[in-house]
Amino acid sequence: MKINLFNYTITIKKKKRKQAKKSYGKFGLHAPVAPDGYLHRWIRQETLGAPNIKKSAFKLVKAKEYKQSFPTVEEGKFKGCIGVGGLILARISARFIR
Repeated sequence: MKINLFNYTITIKKKKRKQAKKSYGKFGLHAPVAPDGYLHRWIRQETLGAPNIKKSAFKLVKAKEYKQSFPTVEEGKFKGCIGVGGLILARISARFIR
């Protein structure tokens, strides 16, 4: 805001508060720790409907399996699964990933 007072111009600036940055881990999204012998991977919801995906290779992770609160899918086919913005968390056996 600028104020003109006689022949002087006074400028008043408000300080902006710095917001704490959220840490989303190495890959950008929070995920619970997988059990031994398994890995967690984020998979697109649209990919799960494709016929070339072997559904026996992974299992979708439900939010109620963990005490911590994670973002969940509220409606639709994947209701109750951990998911963010079109991605769903899947548990995959470590032997499928090299």
